[in-house]
Amino acid sequence: MTDLFEKSIRTLELPAVLEKLAAKAVSDAAKERCLRLTPATDTQEVLHLLDETDAAKERLGLHGSPSFSGVKDVSAALTRADHGGMLNTRELLDIAGVLTASRRVSEYDAQRQGEATVLDRLFSSLHTNRYLEDKIRSAILDEETIADTASSELADIRRQMLVERQRQLLGRDAGIGMEIQPEAQRVHPGIGAAAALDIGP
Repeated sequence: MTDLFEKSIRTLELPAVLEKLAAKAVSDAAKERCLRLTPATDTQEVLHLLDETDAAKERLGLHGSPSFSGVKDVSAALTRADHGGMLNTRELLDIAGVLTASRRVSEYDAQRQGEATVLDRLFSSLHTNRYLEDKIRSAILDEETIADTASSELADIRRQMLVERQRQLLGRDAGIGMEIQPEAQRVHPGIGAAAALDIGP
């Protein structure tokens, strides 16, 4: 940029405008992109951007705004997964959030009826994967909880742990019963075991 160009940007208070724009963005990545925007100087590019703005304004007026809630930057996690790395539950849930948002926006575009617009290329670039989205959400209940249905091995381990826990509880209860009988007989000589446990007639 030339000094005159930068001076014009400051005179027009573009940084303040971009701050207001960034405040409307949903994700951190979108906020950063808003703050990095610079004015276009090519005539054709300017005209194309104006066409996109007009088309977006018209669509918002007719169909409302699509939901982008839950969108987070998952590029680092996807890169690591692509190289065979392991992802934690938080990263997987963030990926599911992006898939959900992508699906909702695609459904929003599918409901539109009318002529093609300059925005169509943006909607067609979206990718959805309902199978993976549902798989993640059914396996991870929250950041700290993995569902039994996440894998058959996990379900077997938890089932074995439950059986062992129940066995320990039964063993403890049996031990308590054995301790009650002599104590009751010591305090009340001659009382039988059934009476000591209060299960007599």
